[in-house]
Amino acid sequence: MALITRSQSEADRAHLDAAVDAGVSVNAGAGTELGTGAQTRTLGTNLSSALRPLPGESACGDQLDAWLIDTGLRLAVADGLGHGPEAQRAAVTALDELRQASPGLELAELFARCDQALIGTRGVALAVVDVRPDAGQVLHASVGNVRTLLIHQDKVRRLGGARGIVGAGFRALRPERFVLAPGDWLVLYSDGIAENADLATALAEADLEPDPNHVPENSLASRLLARWASDRDDASLLLYRHV
Repeated sequence: MALITRSQSEADRAHLDAAVDAGVSVNAGAGTELGTGAQTRTLGTNLSSALRPLPGESACGDQLDAWLIDTGLRLAVADGLGHGPEAQRAAVTALDELRQASPGLELAELFARCDQALIGTRGVALAVVDVRPDAGQVLHASVGNVRTLLIHQDKVRRLGGARGIVGAGFRALRPERFVLAPGDWLVLYSDGIAENADLATALAEADLEPDPNHVPENSLASRLLARWASDRDDASLLLYRHV
């Protein structure tokens, strides 16, 4: 899964300005070139991501992003079917569709729009999480094998999703709402990371601060990805720590 990198256009600068105004620290650096190996970026004061294409490939079929919306923060991971340029194109298209959609659309409508936009591509597995800090809640929806964990203290909840492929049809998509408390983790990752990876334990071990406002260090996502990424697929990981 490759990180979407964007030039510092007027829209991007406006996004960064809005983030600063909202008290979210966003890395405004030059970013890395798409699909050129393992990539890591700290997306905010409580966000960290890492991704890596299939070893030997120059394009990455996974994409991730995080951005501000009216109600808080939106997290998304898209995993294009297979790997290589066509998988990358599908995943980029999915995230672009999410970014360009009207802010008031419900998650079910967003997935329907992505499904239409991806017709003729390989399609993607997709997970979207809306973090609503004022309400202390998250809203989650997913299709396919992008996985989402909600970790509260020592309890791990695996959030469910619909079967199918965004771009080739899916059914029974049911967005779900969950309580989010300070100190909780949201972990989104593609199937390029082993399903039995003990991410909860790894995060607990990495969390040396008893303060629930402790946030992930820059290298945390990359260390976890390096530990559990498969050498037979693209791999991606997005971490969010609620403060």
